[in-house]
Amino acid sequence: MRVRVAVYGAARVVIGQPLVELAFDARFVTLGQVLEKMIAAYPRARPYLLDQAGRLPSYMRVLINNTRPDPDATPAMVLHDDDQVALLVAVAGGVCDLMNFNNRMRE
Repeated sequence: MRVRVAVYGAARVVIGQPLVELAFDARFVTLGQVLEKMIAAYPRARPYLLDQAGRLPSYMRVLINNTRPDPDATPAMVLHDDDQVALLVAVAGGVCDLMNFNNRMRE
């Protein structure tokens, strides 16, 4: 089976490419196994993929096949052949910041 992982933010810089394709000899794998395989290939990316306790960092958002799981993804989440994973970095800001920006632009 294979899983494609799109990486963003610092992880993309450390890994050096926007997309990583991984192959496994199993019918399904967990997100944690995918991340561990990425860490084995790109050891410097570890702090951007898993925290010291083996959990996803609090600032990371995961999409599976372009959909955010509900509840949020965990390393135990099961993935299947040809799944696409996106590891997004949550950023600060939002509607209130945009409204403040628009108000400042009018001044």
